[in-house]
Order: sequence, then structure tokens, then C-alpha cells
Amino acid sequence: MYLPEHSSIQGLQTIGDKDIALQSVNVAVVFNSLLCETTMTQVYRNLEEKPIEAVYTFPLASRVVLLGLNVTIGGRELQGKVVAKSAAEEQYEKAIVEGDAAIMLEQLGSGLYTMNVGNILAGEEVRVTIRYAELYAWQDDTLRFRLPTTIASRYGNPESAGLQPHQTPEYDLLAENRFQLMLTLSGSLANARLDCPSHRIVITNSSSVTVVTLAAGEACMDRDFIFNIRLPESEKDTVLVERDHDGGYVALVSFAPRLPIPDAIAPRSVKIVVDCSGSMSGDSIAQARQAISDILDQLRPEDFFNLIAFGSGYTTCFDRQVQADKKNITRVRRLLRSLDANMGGTEMAAALLAAVQLPGPPIPQDILLITDGEIWEGDELIGKMKTSGHRVFTVGVGSSVSEGFVRRLARDTGGSCELVVPNEEMTEKIVRHFRRIFLPRAEKVAVRWPVEPVQLIPRDIGPVFDGDTLHVFACFREKPRGRVSLDMALADGRSFTQTVVLEGEEDLVTDNDSAGTLARMAMYRTLADKVEMDAMELAVRYQLVSPYTNYLVVDVRAEDEKGTELPGLRKVPQMLAAGWGGTGGVEKCALVTDYDQYYEPEDIRIESLPSSPRRGWRRRTTPKVFILTCNLFGAGIDSFAELQDRGLPGRIADVLRFVAEQYDQETPEEVIVAAFLFMLIQSPVGGEFDRKAKRVINKAMKVRQPDQRLINLLAVAFADISEDDWGRQFPLVEEDD
Repeated sequence: MYLPEHSSIQGLQTIGDKDIALQSVNVAVVFNSLLCETTMTQVYRNLEEKPIEAVYTFPLASRVVLLGLNVTIGGRELQGKVVAKSAAEEQYEKAIVEGDAAIMLEQLGSGLYTMNVGNILAGEEVRVTIRYAELYAWQDDTLRFRLPTTIASRYGNPESAGLQPHQTPEYDLLAENRFQLMLTLSGSLANARLDCPSHRIVITNSSSVTVVTLAAGEACMDRDFIFNIRLPESEKDTVLVERDHDGGYVALVSFAPRLPIPDAIAPRSVKIVVDCSGSMSGDSIAQARQAISDILDQLRPEDFFNLIAFGSGYTTCFDRQVQADKKNITRVRRLLRSLDANMGGTEMAAALLAAVQLPGPPIPQDILLITDGEIWEGDELIGKMKTSGHRVFTVGVGSSVSEGFVRRLARDTGGSCELVVPNEEMTEKIVRHFRRIFLPRAEKVAVRWPVEPVQLIPRDIGPVFDGDTLHVFACFREKPRGRVSLDMALADGRSFTQTVVLEGEEDLVTDNDSAGTLARMAMYRTLADKVEMDAMELAVRYQLVSPYTNYLVVDVRAEDEKGTELPGLRKVPQMLAAGWGGTGGVEKCALVTDYDQYYEPEDIRIESLPSSPRRGWRRRTTPKVFILTCNLFGAGIDSFAELQDRGLPGRIADVLRFVAEQYDQETPEEVIVAAFLFMLIQSPVGGEFDRKAKRVINKAMKVRQPDQRLINLLAVAFADISEDDWGRQFPLVEEDD
């Protein structure tokens, strides 16, 4: 198999004969209650002999508000300014033509941005630092932090979504974009229970602060970084106050509504729509099958349901909504066995509109959509679903889900959204989300302040679900003090009130000459309700990047330093999302995905693991498949080549070879193999070996007699795969030849 040249010498990222302009990404995250502020630094360098323009289209969470852009170039520090989009584009192009450096950041859509770094001279480095803020929400007892790192390939035409050719993401299977991260938690969050289903992390605790970093120091940008913060027993209603730049105050109150569960729940009619397009293959479709199976367990005989699978076309299990009796559920379970991501493209609109038109009983109709959301044309579909009379509850699955689309579709139709990534226990999350369809929600919601606000954002508060978080901003001329109450009324007439107190709240620090974080976040939420000209003027006033405004920096060079020729366009390639299209999985075992770790047991030290060229298209197997092959064709294996013939992926054989080099290069392969197989039968999946295979392995162990040091070295190298269900936790991958 041909492995393309890859190098990352002295921190310079190259792929074969290609020079990559983006060299590194560093992210620092700080939580202040539910307000999260992030600083992201992107480092660009021109490794060529001629000027270049680096263009990087990248994702951010869908609800962020950009707060600042700073650039360091040639020892000079420059601050970005938000200007109208047309003016920014004109000034940017003028700077490029005149040989000056120019940096422009623009928003393409919900959670999608493009960084343009123009006229980087040969050997020159440009550091671009972005600051942004996001409000997080409790879902029951959990805060879920998400840092998207790559844009999964999407179905449809990106130009129809407003992207220009230079902004359209491109993919390179050999790219290894990497990022570093430090996340800081303080206050009550510092004592929370933490877990990260997407990456290995290191948690450092002090008396008042908890700091989270990546265990390997850095990680590939091929999946979202997901971090769960759990506080089961805590007060989740909070309030923040900040002095605004015009002398007034902005307050943010965050309520976590607590609604009672009714004694009797009325029947519902649920239409389960599952994405079976090619982008869902691999991890995503496996999660979807499991999710639907769990959902079927939650249906009651008095409920109605149907299953619609879609890709380029769609198919329905029944021609109408049917009762959730044993016969109908059994039929769907049988169909689930053959459900696969083999239906072509993602024609989601046709499937959802067909679901809306399915005949059903005269009871509330809801849609549960399971998808990665990877489509370009989402706005028109959301508009149609808003008028469908159906609430849409979305489940976004995969390692790089299109979060902006699935959240907006749920929010705008009165539903709710849940995101699930590989390596995460799905059952609890999916069941909790599915129950939202049946549980009551507060239809009439209002917030009472101690004094009348000058402005309330949002003006109209929609329905809320139990356990979720409601954020409300208010602007005041004087600092507000007293009680803030949330009044909620259910459809059956029952009413409830929750209260927080503003007394004694400390002000957030803000620059007196500019609007603070809370004010800018509040104003950003009003832009969608304004006509374009008013929205553009407000965005410029509050320095907000929006569909109408861009960040711009122009560095006017001295005449003898200006670029003398137009720069060549260099798109920064995206990494293919882990698990996308069946190209592998998101594994917990770093020996498969990250060859950056090392372990130090006593006198054994593995300094580094074999270099890992970026993988191409891969097929999936699991240890259980390998074990089954050993059972069928014999476990008498003497070499690494024979292990691979039985179905063990080549990368695992590479690790075994590496262990052999660390241990003793002259040790026969058969001894290494015997020790490995012996370790395997002792693992959680060892019971999958049949009786004969175990005997053969134990016999080989006795004859070849590997010493304890070799067994220890193997145990260390494969420590992370000796978990509860090895077959589930450790999906092995291999390159196709």
C-alpha cells in the first residue's frame, strides 16, 4: 500500500508537496456560570516563495457571539473593526491589490465562518486571535460544552446557501489539522462531575478552579470536542448584571424551569424519520439503529407511530400512523436489522414533508428526526416545517453534526434538540429526549422584573420544557435590585413561579468606552427581527459580526515591503469527520487514532508510537470479528502476517511490531503473538473465543514462554482497550489497499 509523504517538521504542516498555511489552533475557554468566553488563536505561515492568500472556512457553535479580532503580523499588533459587509469586502480587495496585508472574518451562516488572510509574504507568520462568547443551557443536571473542529461533508449545493467558490470547504484525507485546548471552570462548576466522550483529557483541580487540557497536548481536528459538566444537586437559576457603555445596565437571568410530571399522559402520534444517506454510514447509522430500538421500548399501546427512512428518496414502514401494538413494533424491529446508510444523498425535505402528510388520528402529531444534519439548503426547509403543525424533535448524531441546522429546526417548530456523539451512552439521552414529546411544557411564560425594563430580549418568550434553560436579557437605566420571577402556566391551567434575587449581584467588568459582553449578546439576538439596514447599523454600533457585517484588519506596509504580485489562493483543507461515510470510528483507544501518547510503567518507557499518516478510506472490523475468524479457521498463529490474515487490522499489527522493537528486536514474532493472544483471552471479550481456540492459545503461551516484562509492555500499550465491552469501545479500523 502506498503511503503518501507526510511531515510536520519543526511545527510546519505539510502534506506531500503541498504547504498548508494553517499551522496551529489554540483554544482557551473560561466558564462564568452559564456564560462561556473563548479565545481562539489561529497561526498561519507562508511556506512558499511567493505571497499567498489563506482562506479557511471553519465551524463555531451555532449560538456564539464574536467579541473581538486581534492580529499579530511582523511584530505589529492590530485590532479588528466591524464594518458593513460591502465596505469590508471593498477595502479587503483594495489592500490585496496594493500589496498590503489584510484579514477579513465573515459569517456565512449559523455556526459557519470564513477567515481570509491575504498577502502573507514568503516566510511570514500571521497570528489571528478571535474572542467569542456563548450562553450554555442546563439539560436536566448537565451542561454540555461543544467545540466544533471540522465541517463534515454536506449534501447539496453550497452556492445555494450563499457560499462563494473560495469559501466552499475542501477535504484532504492526508490533512492533520491540530488544536490545543485549555478549559477553566470556577465557582460551583469547579466541583462538578466531568466527563469527555470525544477526547482524552487531563483534569487538574485546585481549591477554587478546575482546569481541563488534552491528554496528548493536542488532537486532530476531525471531531467535535464534547465536554459534559454535571451538577445533580445545585441551584441552577442564576443572574448576571453588567454596566453598559451608555451608563445603563444589562441583566441576564437564566431559569431552569421545573415542571411537574402529570399523573396521566395523553396519547401522541410520533413519526420517526431517520437519515439513511451515505454521510450517516459508520458510527452515525449504528447510533441511529440503537436509538430507534430504545424509542420503540418507550411507546405505549395507545400511542401511534411510523418509521420513515430517507436518502435520495424515502420509504415509509406503514402508509399511515399505526398503533404501537406488539405486532407493529415487531415489524419495525425486523426492518431495523437491515437499516443502513445506503440510500444515497440527503433529500431531507421530501422525507419530512411526506411525514407531515401521513394520515393519522386526531391527536397531536410530532416528528422525531435522527440525522447528522449535513445539508446545505436548510433555511427553506425550516420555513416549511414551521407552518406544518408538527413539532420536530431532533437528534443530531455523529462526531461533527451540523448543530446549527438541527437546533434551529427544533427551536422554530416548538420542539427540542439533543446531540449524541460516538463513545457516548445513548440510551439515557435518547429516552430523556423522547419523553419530551409526551411531557407537558409551559405554554404561557413571562418574566417579572423588580422595575420595568427599557428593553426586554426576547420580547415574546415561547414554550419551555422541564429541565431546560431559559435565558432572558433586560436593559435598565439604573441598576436593578430585587426579585426576578418566572411565571409559567400549563395547558391544564396550573401555574408555577420560580424566583431569583438581584440583590448583591456583582457587576461584570466592562470597558466604559465600548459595550460589554452581555449587552452585545443581547443586541445580537435582536438582529434577526430587524430589516437589513437597521440590523447592519446596530451591528456596527455594537461591533457584531453578522450576516450584514464583517471583521476587517488592514496592515498598510511600507512601500519596499509591499507584495509585488497577486497572492495565490490557498484553501485550508478540512479533515474528514471521524466516522463520516464509514471512514472509521471515534475510538477511545489512542493506539489506533493518536500515536502521540506514551506510558511509563516502572522501568518500561515507550517514548513514541509509530508515525500515523492520515488514513484513507477504511473498512470497519472489531475484535469480535477477528475472534470469530480465529474460531473458524484456527488460533494457531505464529506471525503478524497471520494475525492480519485472520482479520486483525494492520495498525494493531504495527503496534505489536513496535512493541517487539522496544522489547527486543531479535525476539521471534511467534513469542510476541503468543503474549498478545493470551492478553486478548484475558480481556472482557475473551469469552468470545471458543474452547478449542483458548486451548491453542494457552498451549502456545506455555511452549513459547514470553516473560513477564513482555506481557507488561503489551498490557501498557493496550491499556485503554481493556474496558467493559471491548468490542463496543474499541472498533478497529484499517486502510484499504
